[in-house]
Amino acid sequence: MKFTYEDLISGDSIFVNGIGHFRSPQLKELKPTQGIGTWKYNLYIGLMAWDRSEVVKFMKITTGRNLRKLEQNETLSLFDVMTLIDEPRMLLQNAMAFFVVEDVSWDKHTRSFLLTDSEGKKVGAITRENFDEVRDMMLQMNYINIGESAKPVKHSSAQAQELWERAQQYLKEESAKAPPDKNMNLGNIISKLCAASTSYNLFNIYDLTIFQLYDQFFQYGYLRAMNLNEMAFSNHGGENFDMQGWLKPIIKI
Repeated sequence: MKFTYEDLISGDSIFVNGIGHFRSPQLKELKPTQGIGTWKYNLYIGLMAWDRSEVVKFMKITTGRNLRKLEQNETLSLFDVMTLIDEPRMLLQNAMAFFVVEDVSWDKHTRSFLLTDSEGKKVGAITRENFDEVRDMMLQMNYINIGESAKPVKHSSAQAQELWERAQQYLKEESAKAPPDKNMNLGNIISKLCAASTSYNLFNIYDLTIFQLYDQFFQYGYLRAMNLNEMAFSNHGGENFDMQGWLKPIIKI
């Protein structure tokens, strides 16, 4: 299912029948002291975006297991791979819970994640059959950006600390293959948009959702380019200049 641009830019959660309400987190939820931190956010996004081989490699490092049989069993779906072992399954559960409104729990009898409201009533489920669609919808809500980030201040347990360290090592190895674009670092985008905009500043920008932030950033870049194009036309003239060009959408959904 593809969400409309109007729904995504609104900042509201989007209900999908049989599953639940998908949401784009606000920037304040990524703050290191008030939220989960950008490192964990990037990890959550990675879990939604990685393919089967990347997930298996990540699981090998974070669990310390060989997982050869799992890796060679082509009959297992990505959902199967990520839910067969407790540690990756719990991490996946936490990641998906961050991108939906409802509470998420694992049901071992149906081998699915159940989504329930504040009163404990079932709203929907994430299953082997709809998992790929769920991942896609979560990524749509987040206008994906994965980059380096700071280490969380503290961990809830020694096990969480060990998991973080193993996961960090994996991401370091991956980043060595294709260095991240520092220009697209989340902090840099926040800073640049605040400096360039007359509306956003470091006091109010954290109320934006992730999708809204990237949308405003790319819209600003597009309008800046259009302004330069208009100045060039006014000075030198030319053919086929579109006065309504600035109104064209910059993304297709």
